[in-house]
Parts: sequence; C-alpha cells; structure tokens
Amino acid sequence: MRFQQETNAIEVEQLKWLKGRFDPPFGLLIAFTEYPGAHHRARHHPGRSEMDASFDHTRRRFLKAGGSALAGMLCADRWLDVGTAIAQGAKPLSFQLSWIKSIQYGGYFAGIENNTFKKYGVDPTFNSGGPNVDAVANVAGGQSVLGDRPIGPLLVARDKGIPIKVIGTVFQRSPFSILSLTAKPIRAVKELEGKTIAVSTSSRPLILNLLRDAGVDPRSVNIVPSSPDPAALVSGQIDAYSGYSTNQGVILQTRGVDIFVLNVHDLGIPETAGTLYGREDFLTANRDLVVRFLRASIEGWRWALDHPEDIAKLMVEKYGSPGLDYKAQLAEIKASRPFIETGPAEKKGLLALDVPLYAQIIDLYRKVDIVKSPMKAEELCDPSYIDAALQS
Repeated sequence: MRFQQETNAIEVEQLKWLKGRFDPPFGLLIAFTEYPGAHHRARHHPGRSEMDASFDHTRRRFLKAGGSALAGMLCADRWLDVGTAIAQGAKPLSFQLSWIKSIQYGGYFAGIENNTFKKYGVDPTFNSGGPNVDAVANVAGGQSVLGDRPIGPLLVARDKGIPIKVIGTVFQRSPFSILSLTAKPIRAVKELEGKTIAVSTSSRPLILNLLRDAGVDPRSVNIVPSSPDPAALVSGQIDAYSGYSTNQGVILQTRGVDIFVLNVHDLGIPETAGTLYGREDFLTANRDLVVRFLRASIEGWRWALDHPEDIAKLMVEKYGSPGLDYKAQLAEIKASRPFIETGPAEKKGLLALDVPLYAQIIDLYRKVDIVKSPMKAEELCDPSYIDAALQS
C-alpha cells in the first residue's frame, strides 16, 4: 500500500515533467531527475485524481493547439512543408530544448557556428527550456516541431496518448549515478543500508526498485529530498547523492571535491537522455527535412566532441545562457563524451537509436508502475529517420 501511494505521487511528478518542470541542472535528464540541470521540487500529491486532472489540462492544451479537425492532421497545412514561404534557401525548423542553452546542447550550436545546418538546407531555432517551460506540450501543440528530453517524460507522454515519436538519442547511456565522497565511498547498493541518500521525487520509484533488487529494505535507508546543488554531500549531511556525474559530479570536482561514482546503468537501470522526438504527423509530412536536420546534428555533435575547448568557449561567449563558467562547461562536455559515443553510437554513428534498449526501459517503467499501457518500443521509436541520416 505504501509503495502504491509512493508511485501514485511519483506519477503526478512524472506529469509535472510533461508540464515542463525539471530536476537539478545539466541538460540531460532522465526519467528520474530530468536533465541534470533542472529545478525539481519534491511535493506530495495524494491520489490519481490530481494526476488525471493535470493530464486533462495538458491534453486540452494539446488539442486546442492542434485544432479541432484531429489535432495533428489539421496542423498539416502549417507543417506540410515547413518553410514554403522561403522558396529558396534553408527551411526554418523550431526545436524545443529541455533546459537552458548550455554545453549539453553544444553539438547543435556547433552546427550553427560551422554552417552545417545551412549546408543541409535547414535554418533551426533552438528555443530555451527551463522550469517554467512546458517542453513536451510545446512540441505536442506545434509551437516547436522537434525537441529533446530525457526518456522518462516522453514515456509518460506517449503512455497518456500524446502522439510523439522518438527519432534519435544523444546520450546513449545516462550519467545518472549515486555520488559519494572518495573518503567515504558507496561502492555497492547494499552499502546504502543505514545511510542517508538525497533523491529527487521523480527518481524515487526507480531508486526504491534498485534497493529492493539488491536485497535492501528501503526502510533501512534514510531517503531525503535532493536539491540541485550537492553541497550537502560535502558538509556531511548526507552520505550519498543521486544525480548526474556530468553535472553534479562536475560541480563537486570543479570545487576540488573527490567523488566516487556508482552509475545506475551498470546496476541494471537503463536510461537515455537528450532523446530526440517529434509529433508523428510532422515527422511523416516532413521526412526529408527531419533527415537533413539529423545529418547536420550528427556532424555538429562530432565536431563538438572533437573540439571541447572550442565549443565550451562558444557556449560561454556566444550561444549559451548568461553566467556560464568556461571551466565547468569544458569539464562537462569532456565528461559527457563516453555517454554519447557508447552503444549504438559506437557501432552505427552518433544519435543512433537502440530500440531493444528502449524496450528494456519501458519494461522497467512498467515494473515500477509508471507506464500503465501495453506500449511497445516499436510504437515509441521510429529509427528510420536517424538510419537514413547515418547512411547518407
């Protein structure tokens, strides 16, 4: 009963993702904490009626944005050929970011800086996300035609009937981890017994599942709400922090703090971040444009990963939100590289889709009672776009 209450509350939090709320900052987020750079507030929401009301509100906005003739089909006039107003030259494309403009989107801005998008006839606009931006709803309603998100919010949206498709993956492996001090390392999940760990509300069901799978009674672990800044780990208030090694981990390391990283992917919790998606009707009506956008994005990310100093400087001085720190941006892009280049990206190329991995993710979310429908990975993902981009 207690676990069901927890998962009901979490489901409300998942819906909040759909409403554009995040966890700690970074720009990747997963089902657990969202992009490690978002602000997440742990709140308790009793029962499912509130969740349903929240979703109904989002769906009403979605349907209203699409029109009454069957939302997606009706937008066909507007989307059928993006940029027809420009008879010659690049076609405009609006892309909704999950978080503020920072190094986690460096590959896209490298594509702008090096005229890669222009080479492929695309003129993209990358719209900033943030805690007050309804990212998935913006794409679902047509304000932007493509977007990126950690996989968790996209699963919830698709599970609730919003017609989006995953078409690519930047972070093939999530950097979501259990962080601890090197002086007092947490080397295994069982070592959390009797310890205090900071966990975001949205990641709580997955962490509880992780504890149970390791044979740990969750009641033996003191789970407290996390904040975007992991300073409580340094002060000794907590023994472990669940966050992103590429964000919170980098924050600690740039402060001179040595940390031990226990990546949850290695513990059996598969996740992706920087997951590319779009409305199904837009994707179908604009296949060539989407493929060209992906080609340019692949080249942009390749350049960004191969030129970390240059892209960090560009984000701080030209493309990023005000106040970015060069040292932190450089450390983050370097730390991100192994998570971007692994898996199918290593075999097929950057942004490739691993459909079997998404099947595992869906199964995990169903296990913790976040996904309710009989959704299959083939319904969520369409690898044909990125496959075409990689083959050209």
